[in-house]
This record gives sequence, C-alpha cells and structure tokens, in this order.
Amino acid sequence: MKELELRWKSEEPIKMYRDLRMPQYEINAIRPSICNESFYIGNYSCLVAEFSLQRSIGFYLVQVYLPTILIVVISWVSFWMDVDSVPGRTTLGVTTLLTVSTKSSDIQEGLPQVSYVKAIDVWMGACTAFVFCALLEFTLVNYMWRKRPQPKLPNLFGLNGGRVAGRSGGDICTSCKEKKGNDSAIFPSPNIALSSKLTDEALAALPLQLVASLASNSKRRVHAIDSNCRVLFPLSFMFFNVIYWCYYLL
Repeated sequence: MKELELRWKSEEPIKMYRDLRMPQYEINAIRPSICNESFYIGNYSCLVAEFSLQRSIGFYLVQVYLPTILIVVISWVSFWMDVDSVPGRTTLGVTTLLTVSTKSSDIQEGLPQVSYVKAIDVWMGACTAFVFCALLEFTLVNYMWRKRPQPKLPNLFGLNGGRVAGRSGGDICTSCKEKKGNDSAIFPSPNIALSSKLTDEALAALPLQLVASLASNSKRRVHAIDSNCRVLFPLSFMFFNVIYWCYYLL
C-alpha cells in the first residue's frame, strides 16, 4: 500500500452497458467500496463492487407460474367427466400429478439448496396439493358409485328362491309345484295384495326398476359432489392466489 493505493472515481465510478440484461435477475443498485487484503509479503489495496440483484418475476411467470396454473386447471376437467369413465379420469389425475411433480423437481435443480422455505416452495406445494385433491375426489365418488346399495328382490309370494315361470293362472314359481291348496298356501302373508292387473311381465320387470331407481339416486349424489367441486376448487385456488401474491409482492 506504500507503493500503490486504489480508489474509485468520485463521479460514476462504475458504468454499466445500457442494454445489459440478465434472464433471471434485475440489477437494482451497484455499491463501490474500498478494501485491504493482507498477504504474507505485505498489505495491498483493492476495490469492491457490490451488485444488488432482484429476481425477475417475468421469467418465473413464463417458466413456472403459468405452466403450473394450467396444469392445475387441467386437473379440474375430470369434474366434468362422467363417473363411469374411470380410465379417462384416472389417467388425467395421475398425469397431471406426475407433471407438476416433475416441474417442481426441475425448478429445484436451478435454485440454491437452503434450509428455509422459499416462495416457490409454497407455490409448488399448493399446486401439488390441488392436483392431488382432484384425484382424491375422483377416488371418493368412484367408491360411492361402486358401493351403492344393492336392491333386494321383494318376497311377493311369501317364498324364498322362487321365480316367475308362467302366465296368469299357471304355476307361479318352481317351489310351488308341490303346493296344490288354496290361495292362502301360495300367498300366506295377509299384508300383500296383488292386483289382478299385475301381470307376470310386470313382476319380472320390478327388480330392474328397483335397480334403475337406486342407480339413478346414487348417480345424482356423485354428480352433486362433482358439481360442488367445479365451484369449490376454482374459488379455493383463486383465494390462495390472492393471499400468495399479496404476501410476497406487497
């Protein structure tokens, strides 16, 4: 330092190229300073320039936020698909979940490994949770649809295991062939009264009508869940976006 001492200029010590741009950062300020370095042969003067950088939100909007938003929105398409289309809804849910997981891994590779939670970690975690909940909703409605109550054939004739076998006036069930008594032997229950207009075809169609009625009620319930999720999921995602952007930008 007795031979050479470095100093910055008093006016515009550092000049940056006017069109210089960085893809992920913006330069906020440049702070020049003076330092001294000690070596075993002596002390030397040095100059230091500190660059204050800020992450460019435009880069992450294009590369991270918009793609993940589209992935989450695509996962909601399953709410408009029928509950019977199991392969389509399963493929859509699993594909979107794997896509957002792969996107999160790619983003983490380009970021420093730190011990605290970053803003991008919160965003990717929330997007993964929304996609997973959409897949979980399909699992729930599909389970409710498969576990719908099974109809029981009413014992109209007071017999177990009987079946309609002939026309009116003939044998009513196979187990009644040995019974040749009066009508009380065939219809022992006093609470059941068959109309004369109730034909064998109507009796044969009765279980099918019960199956159709129970299936229709079960399908209405699962469709009601899908209809509610069509509104609940977008509103929840919008609410999360409002909190997220207000917290990290304001």
